Amino acid sequence: MGVPFLTRHLYPFAESIVLGGHQDTPPHIVKKCVKDVVIDGPSLVYHVSMRLLSQSDPSLQYPHLQPTCDEVSCAVMIYLLQLTIHGVKIHTIYFDGALPAQKKHTRLARLERSRRKLEWLRSKSPHGFQMSGSPRKARTINLETVFQRRALPAKYNNILENPFIVPAVFEDLKHRWCRKNIVSVLNDVPGLDIASLDDLPWANIVEMVPGEADMYCAQRARLTGSSILTNDSDLLLHDLGTLGSVVLLDSVELGACSFSSPPRPQIRAFRLCPALLAHRLGLANLLSLAYELKTHPDTGISQLIQRSKCIDGSPEYMSGYRLFAEEYESNPSFEQEVACQSYPQCFDPRISEVFSMYGRWSAQRFQGPPHMYLVVPNEDPARQCAWVQGKVYRIMGYSALNISYPINERYSFVDEYVRRGGRITADRVSMRDKDWLLIEIRSLCNLLNTVHDHLGIEMTSPVYWRMFALYVIYDGQTIPSKEHLTRFLRLGYMGKKLDWTDIHLLAQMQSVLYSLRILKQLLGFAGFTGDQTIQTMTILDCLPPLHILMRSVREMGEEFYTERSVSELVNRLIQLVAQSPYSEDAPNCGTDTRQHADDSATPTAEINELGAVRASLPQKTLSNIYELLSQQ
Repeated sequence: MGVPFLTRHLYPFAESIVLGGHQDTPPHIVKKCVKDVVIDGPSLVYHVSMRLLSQSDPSLQYPHLQPTCDEVSCAVMIYLLQLTIHGVKIHTIYFDGALPAQKKHTRLARLERSRRKLEWLRSKSPHGFQMSGSPRKARTINLETVFQRRALPAKYNNILENPFIVPAVFEDLKHRWCRKNIVSVLNDVPGLDIASLDDLPWANIVEMVPGEADMYCAQRARLTGSSILTNDSDLLLHDLGTLGSVVLLDSVELGACSFSSPPRPQIRAFRLCPALLAHRLGLANLLSLAYELKTHPDTGISQLIQRSKCIDGSPEYMSGYRLFAEEYESNPSFEQEVACQSYPQCFDPRISEVFSMYGRWSAQRFQGPPHMYLVVPNEDPARQCAWVQGKVYRIMGYSALNISYPINERYSFVDEYVRRGGRITADRVSMRDKDWLLIEIRSLCNLLNTVHDHLGIEMTSPVYWRMFALYVIYDGQTIPSKEHLTRFLRLGYMGKKLDWTDIHLLAQMQSVLYSLRILKQLLGFAGFTGDQTIQTMTILDCLPPLHILMRSVREMGEEFYTERSVSELVNRLIQLVAQSPYSEDAPNCGTDTRQHADDSATPTAEINELGAVRASLPQKTLSNIYELLSQQ
């Protein structure tokens, strides 16, 4: 997360280096070649996203400007592939499994910053966005867009980062980027040779750790003498050993090699070695300098260095300094390293954080209920938070995890940090017992089958999940007309332009789908058995990966353009919503029965306090989404 302006102050001391190298590289250049790296995963993801944003088509507006999960994932893949081709050995790519308790205020500040950006966008375009340019045109992703440095245009400063890019990239590095899928993406990207590429080349070196990734990056760099690829200035404050260093992602650029004929591509960057830099400045390390900068942010570098050499010995100063330094002086304990080796890799970072508060992991966290920092989605900030949708599925997931632990290790609540009106606040939700959970699992299973049977779409299709989300959103509510909903699915907006109502509807759909993903991951880990639980898990295994699940309106429109009659699907959805016991148009509104459109079955339906519909319907046996993707 970094100390503000630390990198800016130290940049003049950075050394120009080359990432990788070739056999014919001259000796004076070899000394400045970095061939071993450890990568700060989230930092790389956000860096690549910013590079894509900085080179966006100027005619595009929000939200089309925002790089999608698929675009960022493809760009990260190209980035890593280019490093590999240039002879860079990537030891590990670390992702945070949970962040320290002392980061709470920083994280809340980040959520608040995202909320303010969204509020600003809403105030500048209260009536929506005219569709200029070609929103259906995919962003061009090549070596230039990924490796060329360009300052972010000022007009893009308030464009939110896509909230799902980090878990999407983590998942893709683990499961998607095999040789076949890489080749399918690189057909239009010249200059990349993958002849010697292993299948799933990064799966075994991508690691989610039970805590903050920084200290694991630092330890790996210290043990191997590697450089850490990151934009996080915090890594400069850890003990990287005498040879460990930080290569600033913002400085990485692809250019022509000056000593080869004909010129070949070369990756250049700037490196900072904390141990050498501290020695050069006459300091034991950079911690005192960083602390002085934090407490005196308007002071120049020369005065900061002088102050760092004359540390104030007052109790108040030393207490603040020790508290600041503790975060960077700690290294993974033996127990943490052992735990890291068995840490589950099946979770998204935020879901992993909830898991990290249980059992042997909880000793590393602060006391209190588990917490979930729900991202600020692309939504209408003038309306109720989109995360209200799908809340029951998240509670099911939290409860499943909670029940899987002994009683003395369970919690009574989960705090979800979400937007409520014009602020970010904790929404405390109660854990439920096993009986409630099993009833809700049966209810969800029946509902998933009901939508499948009525719409006639395979559960392996992303279109099925979009339609399921729409059913959940409009169940008991006034559903738009057939024409408006068809237009939304094809174009991303119901009227003549993109309105905030359209943006909010997509956010609500994503909330339902991501809540199902939370349930899938936590229920899968909890290990419950039983026919309907297994069937529900089998269906949830058909949830597409995040780069598909969290598609933009443009990408969603492409899905429905390739689907059979969208208007027919919408018509069936409207009929299904009308049959809901909550619907004002339902013939038996207020009772516990409802009729299917074809009258082939008359399932009994119950309504519980969270609005789940329970019905007895046939079971389905389905394939895993990754198996299907591998056959495409």
